[in-house]
Amino acid sequence: MKEPIEIRAHHFLCIPRFYRGGYNQTFADNMKEMCQYIRHHPLAKIRVIVAKPDVLCLKCPHWHKDRCVQSKEIGQWVVMQDKKVAKYLGLKPRSIHIARDVFNLSMEKVNNETIESVCKDCIFLENCVKVGVNNSFRKDLNN
Repeated sequence: MKEPIEIRAHHFLCIPRFYRGGYNQTFADNMKEMCQYIRHHPLAKIRVIVAKPDVLCLKCPHWHKDRCVQSKEIGQWVVMQDKKVAKYLGLKPRSIHIARDVFNLSMEKVNNETIESVCKDCIFLENCVKVGVNNSFRKDLNN
């Protein structure tokens, strides 16, 4: 995979909590592949993306050409979520980080007590709260 890998700021919260679901099988397979890559390459370089598509968006069934077509409101919400998460984590757009560092930061700062406020209105929130951080993801990342 070409580095740095571009990942939207809000996906720093999604990847450690991934539970095999998603919009469709193509999206879920892509998310699983990205999770596995990060687990096996904890020193990979990651670029923080805000308000632009990343490697996960490109396989979303709601992504068409250069934007989210699910709805205008959802598209705007996702952009605001990127900005909010980047600010919450203290990450600057386009900055480059080591995967282990940025994901450890996201898991430390956004836990089950804070995720509901940070991810308010996300359609996957209930599953993220129920599942929590994947402990094997955390373990693999830090070995």
